[in-house]
Amino acid sequence: MNKAVSRKFFGISILILLVLVSLYLFLHSSFFNIEKITIAGLKVVSEDEVVRLSGLSKGQNIFEINDKFVSKAIEIHPVIKKATLVRHLPRQIEIQVQERKIWALVPYHDLLLCIDEDSICIDKLQNYSLIDYPLITMDNLPPRVNLGQAIEPEGVEMIKALYDALSVKSRKGISDFHYINKSKEIVFYTKEGTEVNFGDLERLEEKTKFVEQVFEIEAELDEKGTDVLEYIDLRFKGQPVLKTRNE
Repeated sequence: MNKAVSRKFFGISILILLVLVSLYLFLHSSFFNIEKITIAGLKVVSEDEVVRLSGLSKGQNIFEINDKFVSKAIEIHPVIKKATLVRHLPRQIEIQVQERKIWALVPYHDLLLCIDEDSICIDKLQNYSLIDYPLITMDNLPPRVNLGQAIEPEGVEMIKALYDALSVKSRKGISDFHYINKSKEIVFYTKEGTEVNFGDLERLEEKTKFVEQVFEIEAELDEKGTDVLEYIDLRFKGQPVLKTRNE
């Protein structure tokens, strides 16, 4: 390489370096300091609480924010499932929040634990309408439950799978679900008082089809007025075991 080419190469390298340094200084200048922080997706949590958890403040450089760190800090809140940062150049930050929603209620001492579909406890209440949410009981619950804590996630996941597989009509006919921690099986009770031993999720489609018939059987027996359906066992292949009692 001759001297002329070397000088040209050196000059270009210096120019590129100057451009990069200038760009770095520009991106980290006050021109990109945050002037506005907006929050989207909130229904329960307050905007002030989200901003406090984020640690963000006006005057910070928009490019010096650690997205992952800020998101995780916000997601500490038990009601917030996911937080995402979006930069609106040059000086605005938007925090998009996905809140957890109550899916079911779990009786716990004199309280009702409000859990989402991931079994996360998001609230504790003394009174709550049971109309719109499944009621779940369990043989064993933790001695202490904090907000943000998962409540027997495997059991809740099983009950959620069963609930989703049932028709809307069948869901309305069930009073509560019970999870047997030791055997990892589900028992539920109809509003007419029939105990249905559902077992695990094996043969889910087959068993849920029979559940649809449980309410028809209850109605038929009620119409005859001689017997009441007391118990059904769906755990084993073949014809389910039914037990009735005389009125």
